[in-house]
Amino acid sequence: MTIRTFALALTAVTTFASVASAQSPLPVPKVEYSADRIVESSAGTFTGKVYGTPDKERAENHMNGVGMVQITRCDKDLSWNLMPDQKMYMESDFKAARQQTTGMPADVTIVEVGPETVEGVATTKYKLLMKDGKAGGFMWFSADGIMVKMDAVQKEGKDSSRVTMTLKNLQIGPQD
Repeated sequence: MTIRTFALALTAVTTFASVASAQSPLPVPKVEYSADRIVESSAGTFTGKVYGTPDKERAENHMNGVGMVQITRCDKDLSWNLMPDQKMYMESDFKAARQQTTGMPADVTIVEVGPETVEGVATTKYKLLMKDGKAGGFMWFSADGIMVKMDAVQKEGKDSSRVTMTLKNLQIGPQD
């Protein structure tokens, strides 16, 4: 697996969440928190730690000995994937991603499914579907607006890819 694939899989989690939740009825974090994060995709399974505030997030991820740090700034509509061992970084612009995927709120159907417990956390489950049928899935949010789980599928032609993200050991509290 390449470093680029690793970076793209992790970026997909943040981008899908940003595109889906931009100006939508989905919750946003209201508190500071940390958790262990597991991301699974066709590229593999990534584990790491996430530290969040209402408009910023830092995620430290690892797969097969390769480390990456992702910094997300919702207040700036940007994220950066830093790969220190390779002396590389990649910037993602959420505004551009929303335009490219036509992910504006009018193009996304969001339906509240109901309450569900995920990793011991009471959540509300939402179903999201792009009206063009190219992407969709489910997101689970805590009462504090933290996305505890995501299960998303994106289709491109005859190919489809699936990404899941789950937070474990969620701790609410101030972050550095």
